[in-house]
Amino acid sequence: MTKNNVIMIIGAGIGGLALALALQKRGRKVAVYERAPELGEVGAGVMLTPNSNRVLEHLGVLAEVEKGATSPGQTQVRHFETGAEMSTTDLGDAFKKRYGSPYYDVHRVHMHAALHQAVRANDSGCIHVAHDLIDLSQDAHGVRAMFANGAVAEGSLLVGCDGVRSVVKGNIGIDDAARFTGNLAWRGLLPIEALPPHQRGPAITIWTGPGRHFVEYTIKNGTMKNYVAIANHDTWTEEGWSTRAKVADPLHAFTGWHEDVRAIIAATPADGCIKWGLFDRDPLDWWSKGRVTLLGDAAHPMLPFMAQGAAMALEDAVILGRCLDIDTSVDDALARYERARLERTGWCQLQSREAGKLFQRIASRGELDGDRAERGRRLYAYDAVTVDI
Repeated sequence: MTKNNVIMIIGAGIGGLALALALQKRGRKVAVYERAPELGEVGAGVMLTPNSNRVLEHLGVLAEVEKGATSPGQTQVRHFETGAEMSTTDLGDAFKKRYGSPYYDVHRVHMHAALHQAVRANDSGCIHVAHDLIDLSQDAHGVRAMFANGAVAEGSLLVGCDGVRSVVKGNIGIDDAARFTGNLAWRGLLPIEALPPHQRGPAITIWTGPGRHFVEYTIKNGTMKNYVAIANHDTWTEEGWSTRAKVADPLHAFTGWHEDVRAIIAATPADGCIKWGLFDRDPLDWWSKGRVTLLGDAAHPMLPFMAQGAAMALEDAVILGRCLDIDTSVDDALARYERARLERTGWCQLQSREAGKLFQRIASRGELDGDRAERGRRLYAYDAVTVDI
């Protein structure tokens, strides 16, 4: 195999594009391969914590992301029946001063578009759509990727940013069987004007109750309400998050909950609700083999209860770029990358499990406050741009 200096990235989601941009900033040539016929992120809201925003600022896209961002001001935890406040965390100026970066709620599509535009501006021809990876091979000199459309590509390194059902992960011999958590989630998006005035504020609100919890926040400069409703469920077979749902389903699941929760669900447009089963995996001990490695959900898929899936992918991107600058050999660079990321992402996976359990029981104020404080200490203060690796 003829070695060249192109780094191949499989997947053009948030992680893949962030990696492409991080590498371009360091003078690397990249080729991004996306299986979809056209580029466009799907989904609804995403929370951008300070560790995320530091990366976006480093990549030069934070200013663009901020144009569509909402600053929530605070996170509130409320009782599912009474609406009583159980814990409140300030996310305003004091929070920004403490962690050196703000907290935002944004639409995932807006963040994806900002990354996409920046990558294209650096190299208009580096993203290849309709390229569904089916196989890869490697030797001491490079990696060859084969796609369903018959195309073949070669590079010095290949990074799998292809999500929870990663083809790259399976190719390098990792089988991390997913387990259904017993939770079903519904996600909805609705115009803020569909709600009464007292429900239009920017605060993140987590409604907590036995076997269920409900998270609501605003995006698109406060013009849209986004929610995720999670409830215990006996069975679910399909992993993924794109199955359309009837609004009546989450309304039924949240019978007896506070009228504000039910008002949000009821105001969801008929075509604006989707559902998915929550699956969990144990942290991996390794995710690199030869000249192939993983990033983001392909390496460390995690439950959504700490809002760190996108954050971990963004951190991975910057750290991998830095490792490739430090070490002259691919083996050494990928070993450094794993040392820098395995413990942190593994902790985040496990802690996300625990957060889900915490929100599905009536926890004490001390427990809830302690959970938020630990997130700040372990998550928000981390700086992927400067941390020792």
